[in-house]
Amino acid sequence: MQQLQSEDNYSSIENVTNNEKPIVRIDSKFVTDTVTELDSDNKERNVQDAFMEKRNLLLSLINGTKTLLRNMRANRNNWPVQYPIKNHNKISQDRSIDNDNDTIKKGLEDKIVNFDDNNLEVLRLNLKVENYGDSMATAWDNAIIAHLDSKILESTRHLEKLYTRIYDTSSKVLVTGDLNAGKSTFVNAVLRKSVVPQDQQPCTAGFCEVIDAKNNDGIEEVHAIDDPETYNREDPSTFSRFQLDHLKEVITENAHHYSLFKIYCNDDRTEEESLLNNGVVDISLIDSPGLNIDSLKTTALFAQQEEIDVIVFMVNAENHFTLSGKQFLQNAGKEKGYIFIVINRFDQIEEPERCKRDILSQIEKISPKTYNDADNLVHFVSAKKTLLEHKKGNHGTKEFDNLEQCLRTFILEKRCKSKLNPAKIYLENILKDIICISDYNKQIEMDKIKAIQEKIDIEMPNYYNLKNVKEEVSDDIDKIIDSTSSKVQAYTKDYLNKFVKDLERYSLEVEYNGFIYAWNYANELRNHLYQLAAKRARYCAKFGQKSAAECIEHVKNMIKDVEIDESIIAVLNPANIDSIMGDEEFLAPKLNSEISNNKNIIKAINLEFTDFFNLQDQLELVKDYLPSFAMLASGIYGYHKLATQLISVGNRIGIENIAKAAFIVLGIAGLGSLSFAISNMKNTIEQKVTQKVRDHLRTIEYVNNNVDRISKNTRRSLRVVLWDFHNQFSKAFESTIKKREEYEHEQRMAEDAKEFFASISKRSEELKKVLSTVDLENTPK
Repeated sequence: MQQLQSEDNYSSIENVTNNEKPIVRIDSKFVTDTVTELDSDNKERNVQDAFMEKRNLLLSLINGTKTLLRNMRANRNNWPVQYPIKNHNKISQDRSIDNDNDTIKKGLEDKIVNFDDNNLEVLRLNLKVENYGDSMATAWDNAIIAHLDSKILESTRHLEKLYTRIYDTSSKVLVTGDLNAGKSTFVNAVLRKSVVPQDQQPCTAGFCEVIDAKNNDGIEEVHAIDDPETYNREDPSTFSRFQLDHLKEVITENAHHYSLFKIYCNDDRTEEESLLNNGVVDISLIDSPGLNIDSLKTTALFAQQEEIDVIVFMVNAENHFTLSGKQFLQNAGKEKGYIFIVINRFDQIEEPERCKRDILSQIEKISPKTYNDADNLVHFVSAKKTLLEHKKGNHGTKEFDNLEQCLRTFILEKRCKSKLNPAKIYLENILKDIICISDYNKQIEMDKIKAIQEKIDIEMPNYYNLKNVKEEVSDDIDKIIDSTSSKVQAYTKDYLNKFVKDLERYSLEVEYNGFIYAWNYANELRNHLYQLAAKRARYCAKFGQKSAAECIEHVKNMIKDVEIDESIIAVLNPANIDSIMGDEEFLAPKLNSEISNNKNIIKAINLEFTDFFNLQDQLELVKDYLPSFAMLASGIYGYHKLATQLISVGNRIGIENIAKAAFIVLGIAGLGSLSFAISNMKNTIEQKVTQKVRDHLRTIEYVNNNVDRISKNTRRSLRVVLWDFHNQFSKAFESTIKKREEYEHEQRMAEDAKEFFASISKRSEELKKVLSTVDLENTPK
């Protein structure tokens, strides 16, 4: 800005008196220049403020995007990010449920077909999808997941470099192109002097970065660097120092295989003319190896462009775009958007208009944004001719002057577009990719949740049936056993007690054939009663066996609606009760014909003579009749008279005759008694044998022992079968519970994963919305 104190710009201010107002005469040219300069300063401040505001916003968006990518990687063990492949033949097993669950896997495969990777820009893997067997497909899926994870890590690092690049206020201009496209000549033409070595043979074996010498304390020299990451201008151990005069020799030979040469040189032109020394932004020009010089250099160039703000792509007008050139521009265009394209050696073309049309047609396909602004970004020049003219002291060519002005404007006045636009484009692409991949993974989890829920719903009725069986049967096994055993015990006790009590009624079942066969009758009666005792005990044992079988059948009916393994149901077979109980041992006396060598067998009672006659009855008869006869005689004759008569008779008859008469009388009495005994023998035998058998059965505790033995045997058989069922059923139920818990766990994991990817997608949408507000096309006026 011009100084206000300058006498050339001001007229004199005359002193006035007598309260007269001073008269100021101002030069009109000074006013015009001052206003113009103030407008320029204001515009520059507005541009700078707008740039800083947009830069800071982009820096914040870069940090937010890095956080999203880091979160995706941080949770890769729980929720590995799957890559969207259309008609993918297999769902990865890392987040799948039970491998045997073909229904769920098939359902997912049928549903997840609406995504593919054609819309991905940054995270696209360029995979060849093939169908594999299960084992190969799993390995292939895992490889894709690992590959995508590496790609996400690579993008995170790229964002870090973008952050560093736009945080740095300086700008780097990469001059690249095919071999012998005139890159070094172009750099020298921009500098207006030969700094970078140029030759017909490719001599640029490394990257040459030309920087204003003021960044090196005004010293012109070359720093040859092995590792650009560790380079420190103030640390001589990180580089080798050479004079500018030796640059060509150092670069051409490059015996130490330096990867970068930092060339510090002065540009004596004014700030309005110089690109390096522009007074606004520190700019460096980077001369690169040819794209097709070798694969290693090309790879390094692709990596280098991450740190570049502006790309100037050199094209040989005679060769147009090579395959390597097209590939580079397509990849670089995804991030940079706008690329300076310089068609060099255009002065050697015989049909320039046709050449322009052909090249512009190619540019339209390769970089549409560049084509749309071709007037400012595409230039047809001759760098060598321009450099020669400058060396002669001439002004140069208007085409090259126009190129320089457009490049200067693009770098300085359109810094938002040149420096920030690559970051914005990359953010747009990476956020779009994150949304696509997150939505794809969210859809996987949603479909999985639905498939698992359908499976749970299908198995829910059976689960509750199993639960009911567990509560009503499995958990109450002892109650069921006790109930059946108590039932058998009560029945057996009542049944056998009634039998023992009513033994007499069963004597009628044995035929009596007279006193001659009384012994046989007694034996048959005893044997019949013992056989009935054994039969009754056996019947009770069968009742216990039947009750146990009915109990098993009842339990079996309770689980008929439950889906359960057939081997478990097979345990509940009534035949198992029969095999366990078999011919149950029961307590009853054995007859002689049934007795074995077993000392524990209870033998039947033996019959005795007294079992045929009831002496007590005979004595009772005599006791009853003799007193009656004596009373009758004494009543008729009187005691005294009766005694006198007996003595008188005895004297007349004689003692011997009296004895004989007494014997006869006693004989007649005995015959009467015998006759009575014989006639009453059947009843006597029935009473005596029946009572004897009853007493014997009570002595051996026939009822209690059989009740105890049969109920215990029933309990034992039920316990064997039902506890076997209980154990197997418990395992099956636990397996069902475990499977259900696995489903629920997988469902919770899927819910968490769905929420995670939904949050990633939502946050990406928010960042993308903010990013859309960053206008880099329009600059403040």
